[in-house]
Amino acid sequence: MEHLVLEVGLALALIATAALISARLRFSVVPFLILAGMAVGPHAPKIGPLDFRFIDSAPLIEFMGRVGVLFLLFYLGLEFSVSRLIKSGRSIVVGGSIYIAVNFALSLGYAALLGWPLKEVLVAAGITAISSSAIVAKVLFDLRRTANPETEMILGI
Repeated sequence: MEHLVLEVGLALALIATAALISARLRFSVVPFLILAGMAVGPHAPKIGPLDFRFIDSAPLIEFMGRVGVLFLLFYLGLEFSVSRLIKSGRSIVVGGSIYIAVNFALSLGYAALLGWPLKEVLVAAGITAISSSAIVAKVLFDLRRTANPETEMILGI
């Protein structure tokens, strides 16, 4: 239990540090969080006697990822206007379908070029087609553009 508390505390400290650095440099926090996760995650480098893999609990990593996505989705839900979303529903469906189809097709092609088996190709394509939406949402939040009229269209897609 102490190990779990230490990992959560370390993760929160790293998240706060990444957020402070990104705010000071006036960049989006997304790349800083990715780099921080890479630096201390289960695949972090081991340089001589130094082992940077502080966070290696797979259930903890999965839980924290889910909580982060839930908070992001909740925040986005607070910013949406249901009436404006209904008005632009058709264009969101068409644009979203094109977006998913293009990302899925490009991911299928790339994974197939790598020679992956069919199951892995389909999983990679599905993840790629959907995961970029969360990054776009976070960047819009960082740029303080969530209240702009075009944001609903972008996030709806």
